[in-house]
Amino acid sequence: MRDINEEVRRKAGEYFNRGYNCAQAVALSNVEVFNGPVEGVRQMAAGFGHGMSAGCACGALTGGVMAIGLLLAGPEAAGFDRGIAEAAAELHKRFVGEFGLTCCRALRRRSSPLKNSRCKKITVTAAAITLELLLSGKQLPSAPVGVHPL
Repeated sequence: MRDINEEVRRKAGEYFNRGYNCAQAVALSNVEVFNGPVEGVRQMAAGFGHGMSAGCACGALTGGVMAIGLLLAGPEAAGFDRGIAEAAAELHKRFVGEFGLTCCRALRRRSSPLKNSRCKKITVTAAAITLELLLSGKQLPSAPVGVHPL
């Protein structure tokens, strides 16, 4: 049996090493381990890297929220979904627990001065936290699309 946690970490790290931004790496790695629809994910996440180029919300966090929405929302999803909102809030809480804040600019200042070192660690960790939430199955009362807890 494959170790899905290691797989999502590996995939996120590989995407990051290949030049994908943090949001793309987190979203794609999680969607792929669940064999979800990857079409358009790279493009959708393209503007979220480097704190949306404004330095505010970390792209790794926003990539995780994108993966949660894509994998847990039903095909008719519209408007507010309590389960997805709870999963996104839990991701935010765990991200803050791990890194202390969500601001990209502040994370970069606080972490290693080497971009690849600091951002890759955040990206790989955010991908793993997102995966844990997707696997937990507790965040949505309805059946997620293509995602079933192992």
